[in-house]
Amino acid sequence: MNTAYDFIILGSGTTAFAAARKASVLGARVLMVEQSKLGGTCVNWGCVPSKTLIHKAKEFYAAVRSAPFGINLRAEEPDYNLLMQAKTRAVEDLRREHYQKELDADPRIEVLRGHGRFLSPRELQVGAEVLVSDKFLIATGGVPRSLRLPGLVEVGYLNSYSALNLPAFPESLLIIGGGVVAVEMGQMFARFGTRVTIVERGERLLKEFDARLVDIFAGILEDEGVELIYNFEAQEVRREGELVCLHGRTREGEGDCCLRAERIMLAVGTAPADDDIGLEEAGVARDAAGFICVDEEMRTSAPGIWAAGDVTGPPLIAPSGAREGEVAAENMLNPDAHRRIDHRTTPMAVFVDPELAAVGLSGAQARAAGKSVVETFLPLDRVAKAHVMGGRRGGFVLCADQGSGRVLGVQVLAPRAADLIHEATLAVRFGLSVQDLAETVHVYPTIADGLHLAAVENIRQRG
Repeated sequence: MNTAYDFIILGSGTTAFAAARKASVLGARVLMVEQSKLGGTCVNWGCVPSKTLIHKAKEFYAAVRSAPFGINLRAEEPDYNLLMQAKTRAVEDLRREHYQKELDADPRIEVLRGHGRFLSPRELQVGAEVLVSDKFLIATGGVPRSLRLPGLVEVGYLNSYSALNLPAFPESLLIIGGGVVAVEMGQMFARFGTRVTIVERGERLLKEFDARLVDIFAGILEDEGVELIYNFEAQEVRREGELVCLHGRTREGEGDCCLRAERIMLAVGTAPADDDIGLEEAGVARDAAGFICVDEEMRTSAPGIWAAGDVTGPPLIAPSGAREGEVAAENMLNPDAHRRIDHRTTPMAVFVDPELAAVGLSGAQARAAGKSVVETFLPLDRVAKAHVMGGRRGGFVLCADQGSGRVLGVQVLAPRAADLIHEATLAVRFGLSVQDLAETVHVYPTIADGLHLAAVENIRQRG
């Protein structure tokens, strides 16, 4: 046994570092096994590089549309090389400041470079070395999911990683998928001048969100030049000269069709990053989608092995993985701790413009759980700050228990929604009522005042 360490972690991303950090605070020593770069997906290939470019696209678009507000800015063509340098700088700065410096300063946390693979529930091989321990945490994260679509590999497709490292913006781009990555990347590319088509096999985008908010946002995308195609069954991909052709058919009686673009991108979800890490040898069970099965304490089916983060499935967001890592670490170090994870109050956001954010239950989810609810939709044009900012398309959806008025869930489509959702998160987590929100003085004018107004409206609906 490697007695120098209290437990060993596979991975060094957000989840792994959160677990290591918690272990260090508790006086333990941990070893992280990493085959690639410190920081994992979020810092190196996901959140940080994509949000950097999304933010720059927002600034560029603001300059483009500034004339009606009396601001005489002339936006020239974006400089792709400078944009890529800004993205790389953000990634490297965060990896250095948030991970490498912390690692250098904490003698309780160490990293071993190499690919880790279980030989048994107690043995992990890394190169020529075999690490033996009675406690392991799997925190290897996720990777972009692919499709078995004829011709896709042959034509060469993009995913959320490779699309951020192109030599230039493509003239046209087909995106298969209608989830978070599809709309974030689609709007970003469109704002930089790419002709974007988003192809969704379902009836609408972003199924996690209220249809009223999604319909408003879909209209915004279309006004920005993004083509949205629903109910589309992709069948085959072929190359036609310099273009890629996506063959398929709609379920609306239009028959077979071919959609053409310079590049094609998959945005069809996340798969667990567990390739060749020896889960079978370790006795770790997976669900039908391939994610590692864990209980509320982040234990796997194998005694002595825990798992956390994207490798265990939804909600597939970095902060939730970090919390799971902390819960796992406490339980690994103290068998009597019985810390549990509860994602019912975990917020999430989509970094489009305007932003989408949500926490808690939707009205449909609450009713499906047998609750009697009052659901309020407040259009964004009821909020004074929206008029100040010149963007009035959006809204608030507030779901509250009919009897107690307790806030059960909130969804927002508005500027800065990803920031203001935290007030709603506290309301849901600590059982605040719409009366509590209505009686809380909010700064005026702010977008957050919309939550206050939605609470007032919810009370009015009750009669």
